[in-house]
Amino acid sequence: MDYDSLNNDILKLNPKIRYSGIYQTGCIKIWEKMQKGVTRLFEKDKTNDTLVHSYMRWRTRQHDSSIIGEPLYSITKYEKVNRLTIPANNKALLMVSSEPELELNEIVDDITKLITKYSDDPDYTPRQVHLG
Repeated sequence: MDYDSLNNDILKLNPKIRYSGIYQTGCIKIWEKMQKGVTRLFEKDKTNDTLVHSYMRWRTRQHDSSIIGEPLYSITKYEKVNRLTIPANNKALLMVSSEPELELNEIVDDITKLITKYSDDPDYTPRQVHLG
């Protein structure tokens, strides 16, 4: 998967998107892009910690998937940003943050289409992913 291009295209969806980052579990690597002109709220090390914690929370959400189904995505609204967490593939988690006035649920389908576009597997669907 071309993570750099995916991040770039996500930022192009809306100027209110602040950040797009992908955490890959196997190599513990992070690919990230910030919208031009946006000031970081976290230093890079803190952003990396946040992505690792997002991955751990995602694993927790999968705990009851045999009963309620696999999690598709998660959106958290904070005072200063909104965050979307969604699988990018079976070993990577995508986190997108936006300005508070942008409701990420309005563009989650566009982001899902971009994930599919950049997937190496033409049959890939992010809704059937079990990270771990």
